[in-house]
Amino acid sequence: MGLRVGPEAWLTAASVDLRAGRACLSVPDPIVTAATYHCQQAAEKLVKAVLVWLDVDVPRSHDIDALVMRIPRGLPLREALLPLGRFTAYATLYRYPGEAGDVTDEPTAEDVSGWLGEIASLRDGVALAISAGNGAHP
Repeated sequence: MGLRVGPEAWLTAASVDLRAGRACLSVPDPIVTAATYHCQQAAEKLVKAVLVWLDVDVPRSHDIDALVMRIPRGLPLREALLPLGRFTAYATLYRYPGEAGDVTDEPTAEDVSGWLGEIASLRDGVALAISAGNGAHP
């Protein structure tokens, strides 16, 4: 089992990653690759917040698809979080020299800004569902 803290702590950590991602994009020469990492981290922590809330084991994993699959079928939050799996690769893609290989379709600052907005909206919806005590769609 990963660290055991409440879902609010995971949501706060996701918010910090969202802020960091925006900060990476706000400089004169945007650091897009670092911002993609923060998208992945925010998405991962958002899913982990739901798992903790549901009292489901939270492994130390960056695989967002695998984490979402731990959410019970039929819970609307699961469906809402499924698209976040596309960020899994960004956990390591640009963090280490040579990991990216011949990536030719690197996201733009505009792409990543949109992703940050999408994740922030999901975070708000998850926070609302958790505070309301239900798994309704965010």
